Amino acid sequence: MNMQPIVLLIDDERRSGGWLGRIVRLAGYICYQVESGLEALNLLEKKEVHVVMSDVDLPDMDFADFVRAVKIKRNYVEVIMLTTHASVHEAIKAIKSGAFEYLIKGTDNDVLLPLLAKANENVCSHFESFQCDSHDDVLWSGFNNKCEHEESRLPRKN
Repeated sequence: MNMQPIVLLIDDERRSGGWLGRIVRLAGYICYQVESGLEALNLLEKKEVHVVMSDVDLPDMDFADFVRAVKIKRNYVEVIMLTTHASVHEAIKAIKSGAFEYLIKGTDNDVLLPLLAKANENVCSHFESFQCDSHDDVLWSGFNNKCEHEESRLPRKN
């Protein structure tokens, strides 16, 4: 099992999706990229993913419905919603639907990687609590190694 955290990026705009993907990859993450909510949900069924970063303006579905669908398929996956036109109403809707965070593209770039690390840490916590109830040690042992590796990626407090 791969030791790197895995991110799924959904953005139908190649320009913004391209630079976000590069940032995530340069930070050491594996990053899958798709352009729609349905593509993302299909990929979630086939591939291991820890954190989803999605544009709010999905071409094929409402973003809140998308977040709920992700949580139904993989409740441990954290979802970070991204937008260019922020609104308080949209942010509240995102969080209430189960999103981990709601960020504005371009202005929140300095918090993106620390937030991604924190989201991945939450995924590790979900797995650790699930493992207590699971007898499939082979399945979860690789993920525990990922969680130990991820702790070293978190920003250190001075």
